[in-house]
Amino acid sequence: MDRPYGTTTRRDLLIASGTCVISAALTPFPLSAQEKIANELKPDLVDAWQMAMRAITGDAKLVEGRISMDLPEIAENGNVVPFTFVVDSSMTGQAYVRSLRVVSTGNPQPLIGTFRFTLNSGKAAISSRMRLAKTQDVVALAELSDGTFLVQKKNVKVTIGGCGG
Repeated sequence: MDRPYGTTTRRDLLIASGTCVISAALTPFPLSAQEKIANELKPDLVDAWQMAMRAITGDAKLVEGRISMDLPEIAENGNVVPFTFVVDSSMTGQAYVRSLRVVSTGNPQPLIGTFRFTLNSGKAAISSRMRLAKTQDVVALAELSDGTFLVQKKNVKVTIGGCGG
């Protein structure tokens, strides 16, 4: 069958589409760390954040303090809750902050984010926004270079349309 160069038949289009669908279905994709934790934590949402904390810290002792948390006490819009966390650390070769994780106690996926630092960071500070599903505690968890964990918790009341939540 003679046809001009560059034309596509319906049969060619169906074969190409079917090949794309089959290859997409058979291609495995890596799960993010948050999805892995979420899959492990399916049994009960109430304990999901505690299980996430255990998955991060293991059996390490948690030390309260040295993390300043700037969060609103009342968030009028749970979709956009601003936060700033600063860890009091000298960030020297002997002692520095490796990572800072933000965990929520009431969201379906408790791990909000992981922020990593190096000695070149100079300061262990983060500022961003998060989404909170309802009134809950927000937990900041800082991992130090010596393996200890600092923890700080603050309650944020999420209102819906300016009404209590």
